[in-house]
Amino acid sequence: MTISLRANSRLRQSLGDAGVEFLQHGLGGLTRILPHTEASDWKIEQKNCSSVANFADANKRQLRLDLGLWLDHTSWKVSGKLERRRAPSGVGAIPRTISARERDIAARVLTALSRTLGPASSDTSSSLSALRPSFDERVVAEHLAAYHHLSFDLSEWLAALRRLAEQTYENKALAFGCVINPAKRSRPGQGARFPQDFLERKKYRALSDAYRTAYLVSGHGALLGFFELGRTKATGPRYYPEWCEDLATEAKDGKIALALTRQGDILVLDEGYLTFTYRFGRWQYWNHTHLVDLIRNAARVQKVPPTLVSVVVRDVYRAALDVSFRRSGGLFVLLRRRKSLHEIVRLGEAVGDTRRDVLDAAFDHSVTPVKVQSLPRSVLAELASLDGAVVFGNKGDLLAYGAILEPKKKGRITGTEGSRSKAAIGSSNYGLSIKVSSDGDITVYVQGKELLAV
Repeated sequence: MTISLRANSRLRQSLGDAGVEFLQHGLGGLTRILPHTEASDWKIEQKNCSSVANFADANKRQLRLDLGLWLDHTSWKVSGKLERRRAPSGVGAIPRTISARERDIAARVLTALSRTLGPASSDTSSSLSALRPSFDERVVAEHLAAYHHLSFDLSEWLAALRRLAEQTYENKALAFGCVINPAKRSRPGQGARFPQDFLERKKYRALSDAYRTAYLVSGHGALLGFFELGRTKATGPRYYPEWCEDLATEAKDGKIALALTRQGDILVLDEGYLTFTYRFGRWQYWNHTHLVDLIRNAARVQKVPPTLVSVVVRDVYRAALDVSFRRSGGLFVLLRRRKSLHEIVRLGEAVGDTRRDVLDAAFDHSVTPVKVQSLPRSVLAELASLDGAVVFGNKGDLLAYGAILEPKKKGRITGTEGSRSKAAIGSSNYGLSIKVSSDGDITVYVQGKELLAV
């Protein structure tokens, strides 16, 4: 839900057209950065208030948002609420708890807006337009700096990585990786700030790749070392693209890792997970626990233990991450009932179908009988990169791969969707589908409708 202002409202007149656009853009940052949430119930009052994001009650399932503005000697209060997205029915429709990090991000969006549009601001119409593209990045940088007790402006680092993404070395796009340890308090010498001063020299731009090697930096921005990744064994749910596993394992115990990929993506990892990304001009926070919980609750069915559904969804979700950051595109389908397979998969496309050609039948024997729980991540990502879909039963059984889907129930399709989207929408009438576009976007469909897009 987007906030709207009447054409003749006093607040609109005080803000001006550029200010109104910036206000709407800034409030939209809540769900851009936190795509698994929904903002609603916006109200405007002529009232004094501070810019804060507080829990509505002790359950912590809803944030009360208050934005305070002081314009033309008048106080304004813009208020609303923020909740996590929910599945349309069943246990998935129960509101979920909002984390402290999500609350902090929401609060920083509001304070950044108040600071930019308030009386202390000298921003003109042109400067507001210039500030819009970097608004989300400033919020993310401030959150990360405060969360990890960094003593430098992290937004300068992020801007440096975006500039680096536009450069090449020997006609190849650059990759970059570093690990920041806030516990190390060494200060940089004059002219040796990391990464700004180092990236002025070509050799330091191409030295690390975030896959085999990375820089080590102090909490004050001093270069401490250059090291080989892979020293620590991965543990836990492993919510990150598989290729950056070694970097993710370094991003623990208070440390934070930054990576620039050759596709121009910026990845932020902390607490052992992928937590923020910058892709196609958009910053996003990844709350993997909630995303998996949301998908799992939408996929739950009777007679299948919830713990088993959790494992299946977790593994499919991780595969979707791998496909997303490989930019290969793919489609995963989790069926509610195995017997529905023949209603979505074209004849001869299912594993074990007697109409399979000799090569497909031979390959079937090499990958089946198998469950998603026992498939290596890299193998599942390769299967997903084939034209068509990967279909699983709700217990994780691999039922089809590279399959052309022709669901009998089409769902609501406008005609503007691509073939993969149409297949995803139709197949979600028989369970749950996860579509990964070739651009990396991940969209989850349930009951013929979009549940979530990240």
